Amino acid sequence: MDLSTNSPITTTLNYGDYSYDHEEFNDSTTGLYLDLDDHYCDPGDQELTIKVFQSCAFCFIFIMGITGNCLVIATFSLYRRFRLRSMTDIFLFHLSVADLLLLLTLPLQALDTYLGWIFTVPLCTITRACYAINTYSGLMLLACISVDRYLVVAKAQEMLRLRSQILTGGKITAVCVWLFALLLSIPEILYSGVSINNDEPHCVMKIEKIEIKKATNGAIIVIFCASFLVMVTCYSAIAKVLWEGRTFNRGKQWHRQRTLKLMVILVVAFVLFQLPYTVVLLHKMPGTFCGPLLEYITCALAYARCCLNPILYALVGVRFRNDVIKLMRDRGCPCGPKLIAHTISSTSASPPLAISSPCSPTSPERSLTSAYNESTKFKFPGSNVL
Repeated sequence: MDLSTNSPITTTLNYGDYSYDHEEFNDSTTGLYLDLDDHYCDPGDQELTIKVFQSCAFCFIFIMGITGNCLVIATFSLYRRFRLRSMTDIFLFHLSVADLLLLLTLPLQALDTYLGWIFTVPLCTITRACYAINTYSGLMLLACISVDRYLVVAKAQEMLRLRSQILTGGKITAVCVWLFALLLSIPEILYSGVSINNDEPHCVMKIEKIEIKKATNGAIIVIFCASFLVMVTCYSAIAKVLWEGRTFNRGKQWHRQRTLKLMVILVVAFVLFQLPYTVVLLHKMPGTFCGPLLEYITCALAYARCCLNPILYALVGVRFRNDVIKLMRDRGCPCGPKLIAHTISSTSASPPLAISSPCSPTSPERSLTSAYNESTKFKFPGSNVL
């Protein structure tokens, strides 16, 4: 490995990568940068593994994520005419848009790793901006959904009475989320560009001070921690309400257990898919971390969360699920009638809480289902959702 020449370097990693305007030693074989302490970040034999893994993982995530999020958006456009009648509708729609835009950057990132950046500089800026904006907004929207579900349980009557004001507040909250995400993404927008390394261009963050990159990584870490804290707090409060209300309705333990299990799944999935990459970013903060394959694996997990969101947050609802089945039937899918028959039989075998619950009007479960179903026709998880 020839270290006799010094040249400005850029990293070929296109997820969280950056370059410096000052000079560093350059590895002419791999094109990967050396950090400020002159330690090599050479993938060695991992370079081919990284490319194969990225192409396979990104292809699978792209197809599954695009399909799921497009289904959610299609149900809003075809059967609801974009009439968002609850905070759940609002946040789920914006979450699907954020995930969809984030997934659209995957093919460009894969091509950048294989061929270098073969597109225009403005498209490079747009790609990195989409990654940043939709990463921030997606994490914050998950927190908003957990707050909404808590309000449905704890403040069901108030939400029904103040329905119009709550809808307005939900739309304003969604706009604020996008604006705040845009604000956090300003460094990506300002410093993104195409840098030439070994006659091969790459779309990177061209920055003069490493503190700027540390700030962007730190922002993702902070947003993740804040979203995780909100989710744990809200779902714990929901679990407490359901547990305290068990004396009102001893015959609905099965529904309650399903609801609690689903909330645990939501938190575990969020941590399992997002925490590893957050830990990698945390190790990169001092500027001495070197693990390109690990970074690609954890970033693929973070992207995979975009595939799960439509399943965990939208398609578990009775109304969303029926809309998807109707969409498949209307488009001539042969499995549509079978799915409809299965849905009808499962619904009749396990009626929703709002219909058969003998609990008192003040029961948390009854106020949850009756208030929310009357206003949105969307059954909270635990009432015929799985």
